[in-house]
This record gives sequence, structure tokens and C-alpha cells, in this order.
Amino acid sequence: MSLNRRLILLLLPIVIFGYGFATFFVYQYQKINIVELEQAKLEQRMLQLQGIFNKEAAIADNLVGLFLEGGYLMSFLASEPSSYRDATLSQSLHKMANQFLTNPSSRVAFALYNGVGQPLFYYERSTDPFATISPSHQSLSLEMINNRSISERQLITEESGSRFISGRLLDRVAFLPFKGRDIRASVQLSFSVQLDQFSAMLSHLEESYMTTAQWSNILNSEKGLSHSIEVFPGYFLTLQPDETIINSPMLAFLIRLMATAVALGSVTYGLLLLLMSRFITSPITKLDKELTEVMFYQKDNISPTFSKSEVGQLSKKFYDLFGQLQANLKHTHQMAVTDTLTSLPNRIRFYEYAKHILMKAEQNNDFVSMVYIDLDNFKFVNDTYGHEAGDELLCSLATDLNGLVSFIQQNNGSCMASRLSGDEFAIVLQHHNAEEVDVLAQSVVELFSSGYQSDNYHFPVSASMGIASYPGDGPTLNELIASADMAMYHAKRSGKNRFEHYSVSIAAEARRMKSIENHLKVVDCDNEFALVYMPYTGVDDQVKGFEVLIRWHSPELGNVDPEEFIPIAEQTGTYAKIDKWVFETAFKKLPEIRAIFGEDCTLSVNISAAELGHRMALEHLVALKKHYGIADGSVEIELTETFAYAESDAVFDVLHGLQEAGFSIVIDDFGAGYTPLLHMIDYPVSKVKLDKVLTTRMTGPEYSKLLKPLIELCHLQGIVVTAEGVENQAQQQFLKEAGCDYFQGYWLSKPIPFEALDAWFARYQTLTFYQDLN
Repeated sequence: MSLNRRLILLLLPIVIFGYGFATFFVYQYQKINIVELEQAKLEQRMLQLQGIFNKEAAIADNLVGLFLEGGYLMSFLASEPSSYRDATLSQSLHKMANQFLTNPSSRVAFALYNGVGQPLFYYERSTDPFATISPSHQSLSLEMINNRSISERQLITEESGSRFISGRLLDRVAFLPFKGRDIRASVQLSFSVQLDQFSAMLSHLEESYMTTAQWSNILNSEKGLSHSIEVFPGYFLTLQPDETIINSPMLAFLIRLMATAVALGSVTYGLLLLLMSRFITSPITKLDKELTEVMFYQKDNISPTFSKSEVGQLSKKFYDLFGQLQANLKHTHQMAVTDTLTSLPNRIRFYEYAKHILMKAEQNNDFVSMVYIDLDNFKFVNDTYGHEAGDELLCSLATDLNGLVSFIQQNNGSCMASRLSGDEFAIVLQHHNAEEVDVLAQSVVELFSSGYQSDNYHFPVSASMGIASYPGDGPTLNELIASADMAMYHAKRSGKNRFEHYSVSIAAEARRMKSIENHLKVVDCDNEFALVYMPYTGVDDQVKGFEVLIRWHSPELGNVDPEEFIPIAEQTGTYAKIDKWVFETAFKKLPEIRAIFGEDCTLSVNISAAELGHRMALEHLVALKKHYGIADGSVEIELTETFAYAESDAVFDVLHGLQEAGFSIVIDDFGAGYTPLLHMIDYPVSKVKLDKVLTTRMTGPEYSKLLKPLIELCHLQGIVVTAEGVENQAQQQFLKEAGCDYFQGYWLSKPIPFEALDAWFARYQTLTFYQDLN
């Protein structure tokens, strides 16, 4: 009789099925009960939360009603402005607030605006003596005036808690809802109430249910354990508890239920085992034991068998299967931890190895250093040479890094190089002496001493590296990686093709960059930014125009250099707001500048490189030019020559669109990049500005013979030339003789505030007059 027939005749499947079905049925039934109970608790708590909200929100509406009924507004508007009038109204509002609020720390704010949005009075019941109206409160007041909305209620949710604002737009004379045409005959008042009890209970619920409440204008329709309340018309609060709220009791119940089922099943199985052991159990037990040993890596495979029985055939199949699985597992694991392009260990293997090395270093009191490597100008390689060349660069570098690592390993060192992503690599080194990591990093730097040479290309790239060492720079792997990353970016900003060790100053610099990023998000352009003007002259020594430069004075950060905040603005996406402000301010000032320097005076304005691929920038500049009546040729758009040019249709469309709209295109910092001549030919350029470093070298004795041919090359393309960084009259005269068209530098003037342009021009005219006499 076969094994299957014996099992069927001995009813083992029926026992298993019966207990399994019973366990499943009981579990499902109990799960429904637990979910329904938790849902009922949640609904009860949410209704309680809704009641608390209605109670606290009603305070704002009640304060509005009590304020209007008490005649406080009429008395305030009828009185002449004075500190006594404000103090009287503050005392009245304080008494009103105390009638509704028992908690002395609860915040109530009152704001009064006239019909044109000017604040007439502000009161706040809080512990802050310097409190001012919040942006959200102010925004609601101005929005009501602009939209002529006679009544508004708004809920504001912030990290510090929730606030409810109730506002009215009233007739200034009748003190009734405003319905007139002249908005100046209105007043707007609003009360803001801090929802302390509501915020406290909501935080308690979020903590209890291990979730975050969701605010929405749409009623949540998701199924499962969740509930929504309408805090006020059209505004819903949804709480969807974490799954562990249900899973934890269900798991405990399932464990108990399964334990019971196993116990009963074991008794039943024990009775059946007495009958089945001779024919079935013993062979299966032996096979099960060997399979368990294989699963727990106690042996590579089960013992081969030559039995012809069903169990013997099953054992043979398991033997073949495990042999194939072992081979596949080794191959799959190798693929999972290896970068497919470079064959270096990938990020997964990097983390595994680094954690292992850190454990060893802790036991042996060794150093572990993380060398974070990022290629400079790798995108330039892909754009110029093609992605196949970029892949060759990565593969060749991987081979070189492996060579450095292999040398260390041959000397009994623990070291591994890996590719993390794109053009980012990392080396983990366990060492006894702190200087060993510097030797390794210097070896990497030497690979890029004059670019990088692969089998088929010489690439104009370098490497910036950051080094962080355990335990001084971080006790955990994640902290080491973060420290090495900060050091790498510092090396990149400090000149590239170098390495930097993590330090407190680098961390402080990283914090400052983060602070600059945060301030740029909320910067007040009109009050914090200012423009200065850098003049340039022609061969006749007459002022021909100005380069417009931006300066930032932050109330918190002080003066922030453009070279510091502009790259951050481009990386974080806040550049668009800055560029718009710069162009609009410059366009406004152009008529006043021409009134001083003549109608032929032009302005050169830098545009952020990040905007060149967006047609919205073109449309905005064209609209500004039309709005301010700027004549064609009056404004030059300067492109920094060293930015990462992307030769795409979008960039060409924007540049040609600017040219067609009457703007001149200028390449700034000419000669500081890799392919300036190519850009000069490809792009619709009308002027180039020689970088100040190039100007200094070209006017020196060593390279002076190259200056005139360079200028003539530009003139052959119909491009005029401006020399930046002119420091003295001798340099200017040399540039004139070489054919240079325009001259700019500190010899002429440093950047000048707009208010000082007139005085500077008067001094310059006097100086020029006496020079002409001599």
C-alpha cells in the first residue's frame, strides 16, 4: 500500500483540516469582534474630540458677538487715536477673554483692520509681551477685505497646536455686514483662539493610536479602522490608527488559539502515531531531521538514498532540489551585493562589510575610516563624450580603486572599495595608525592629478573626497557616512580634487548652509535684498553700462555673500523668486539710471543657470520688458560660462527666445570652463566677458601675445569683448591696444549702491576731464 493511501486511510488529513478550519473560523470571528469594539471606541473618542472643538471654536464666535453687542467697536472708532483709547479697548478685550477662558495661559488674539488693509489695533492675551499678529491671522483679514467676504471661519493647524479664527467685515458706520461698493467704508475684525483642549486631546489620540491625524476638505471614505469628523462645514479630520493597534491583540489571541489547536492536535496525532509509526512516521521523521539540519546550515544537503519507496523517492528529490538551491543561492547573493557595471561591491555589500568592520574595530580598539568619493564634472563627461564613455570612466576607476585596496589587503589590512550610486564611491579602511587613511586618499587624488586617463579617453574630471573616522567622527555607521558626506562637499567647495577630514568647523559650515536654505525659503526680498551696480566703460572712457549684482543682508544671518547663497538657492529651488525680484527691481531703476548716464546706458543682469531650461523664465522676462517699456538692446542677460551647459532643445529655445525679444546674450566668466569656444559658437551670444583671472594672465608678460588673437577670434564671430578684473590704467591701455571693447574692474569702481551712482559719476567725470587735459 502506498504512502498516500495509508495517510488517507488513517484520516490524518481530516484531523489537520478539521483543526485548521476550526482555528480559522474562531480567529475570524474574534477578529471581527475586536475590530468592531476598537471602531466603537474610536468613534466615541472622535465625537468627544468634535464636541471639544465645537466648544472651543464657539469662543471665537462668541467673542465676536459679545464685542459687537458691547459697543466696543463703535466707541473705538468714534474716539481719536491715542494710547488711552488702545488701553481701554485692551482692558475690555481682556475682561471678555477672561469670561470665556479659565486657563491663564490660553491665547486669544484680536485684530482690527480698515478697509484698505491697514491695521488699526491688535490685542493678544498671551505670556509673550512682544507678540505680533501671526501670518495666518493677518492673511485671513486681508483675504476678507480683498474678497469682500462678510464672514469667515478658519482653522489653522501648526506644530504648536491648532487655532480657530472667526472674522467679520462690517460697515464702518452702521456696524452691519458690509455690502457697500467702497471697501474703504468698511472695517474688518477677527478673533483667534488657541484650541488648547482640542490640541491636547488630539495629540493624546495620535499617541494612543500611533498615527497622525489627517486634515482634508473631503470626507474620508476608506474602509477599515478609521473615523472622520467634520470640525466645521467642508473641513474634516480623519484618524486612522496604526495597524498594530489591532494586530497586537489579534496576535496574542492567535498565539493562544494556535497553542490550543496544537495541543489538541498533538493528542489526536499521538493516538494516530501509535498506528502509523511502523509504516509512515519513522521514515518521515528521519527525513524531517535531515531537512531541519540543512535549513539551519548544519549540513549542506541531506544524505543521498537509494530506497525505492515513496519516502526514498521524496528524499532523492529533496537532495536534488537542495543541491540546485545552494548553487542558485550563492549566485543570487553574489549578484545582489555586486554592482553590475563595475563589478565592485554595491551599497548593500558596503553596509554589510562596514558594520562588520566596526564591530571588529570596537573589540580591537582600531580605527575605521570612511572615504567618500564623488567625481567632479562627471555630468560633463556624459553630456560631451556620451554615456558609454562615462561607463568606461567608472569601470576604469573601479579597477584602479580595486588595485589600491588589493595592495592594502596584501599587507594584512581590512579594506574594501564599493560603488554606492552614479559617480559616488566609498572605501572602508580598518587601520592602526591615523595617517594610513591619508596615504590612501592621496593615492586616489594622484589618479586625477591631470584629469583621468582610461584606455580610450582622457577625461577632464577630478575627485572630491571626505574622510570620517571611527570613533572620533561618529560612533555609528550612519553618523560616519553623514560626516564623510559633509567633508566631501566641503572638499568640493574648497577647490575639488582633494580630500578633507570631517571637523567641527565643517559641521558648523553644514549647519550654516542649512540655516541659509531655511532663511531663503521665507526671505523678504524687498527688505533683505539690495542691488549694487558695477560700471563698465568703452574705449572712449565713457560709462556704457552697469552689471547688476545682488546683496543680501539677513536680520538673523547678517551679510551673506552671493557666492554662498546663490548655489544653495539653485539647489533648493528658491532661485526663481530671487531672479524675479532682481529683474523687476533692475527694470524699475533703468529709467533713473539712464537719466544720469544717458539713453545708451545698458544693464547686464545675471540669470540663474537653473532657469535656462524653463520657458516660464522667458515668458516672465518678456512680460516685464513689456510692462516697464524697456527698449530692445537695453538689457543684457549674463550666463555664467562655468555652469553645466545642457545642450537641449529647451535651453536653445529659451536663449533664442530671449534674443528675439530684444535681450542681448552675454557669457560671463569667459575662459573659466572647459569648452568656451564651443559655447560661443553654439549659443546666440553677442558679448563675452573675460574672466578676471584670464584678464590678469593675458595682460602679463607670459601670455600677453595670446590676448589680441583671442579678441580677434571673438570679433570674427561678431562678438564684442569685455575685460573683467581691470585693476589699473596700464592694464586698461594694454587691453585697448589689443582691441578689447569694454572694461570693468575695481580700477574703475567697486559695486555702487543706486543712491551713490550720481555722486560717483560726478567724481568720475571730473577725474576724466583732468586726465584728458593731461
